[in-house]
Amino acid sequence: MTAALAIVAGYLAIFLVYQVAEANGQDILSIPPKPLSIFILFILAIVVVAVVAYLLGLNGLASFGMGFEPNWWQYYAGGLLLGIVVLAVVERIGIFLQIREVSGFHFDAANLIRQFLFILFANFPAAAAEDLLTRGYPFFFMREQPLVVFVAVSTLLYVINHMIRLVTKPIVDWFYLPFVGVTLAYALARTGSLWLVIGLHQSINVTFYMMQQMMEVKTTTDIRRRIAYGIVAELIFLLVVVLIVR
Repeated sequence: MTAALAIVAGYLAIFLVYQVAEANGQDILSIPPKPLSIFILFILAIVVVAVVAYLLGLNGLASFGMGFEPNWWQYYAGGLLLGIVVLAVVERIGIFLQIREVSGFHFDAANLIRQFLFILFANFPAAAAEDLLTRGYPFFFMREQPLVVFVAVSTLLYVINHMIRLVTKPIVDWFYLPFVGVTLAYALARTGSLWLVIGLHQSINVTFYMMQQMMEVKTTTDIRRRIAYGIVAELIFLLVVVLIVR
């Protein structure tokens, strides 16, 4: 098998395992016991990435930007904090513009800390597996390519990786994917750290989840306003990342 075919075969193996995990999470498949099986399958996807790296003669997950260098946790925490701060501001704007309607505000610090740690832990395998598949893996083999080429390819792979959502969900559930793909691919290309990308990625999932722990949240049913706001929000996120990660 030539090197190029081996790289593609490795990618397809990871992609297949990830899609099984995703299908299970989207209830296309039903592998018991849930939700534990979802968590385990995404961990399995990460393991497959490590096995593929070994078979290709690479240095494990570190080859794809997920090594344990002394500052790995700083990249992760930095990405998480940056994302949460930006998205919290954007969500506040959404409330002001009545894109989001909130009510029943309640604050329990102990419960919020527990929920924050829970969602970070529960969401980590899915976020890390997807970032390895659509960003870390291709970036290793495209390091010599121009930035715009890698970002375009990575974004395309990221969108394709959500093919189940694309065919089963309405546009409001996936229109933002290309914008997220560009932002996260750019962050990886500029820093080489997948930990930063995972932190940014998880911040997207964490922010709305934590809002729901503190209040009742409803989103406008006006699809045009929702999409317009979503695009502007993603562009703000991208702009902040570009300005900070240079």
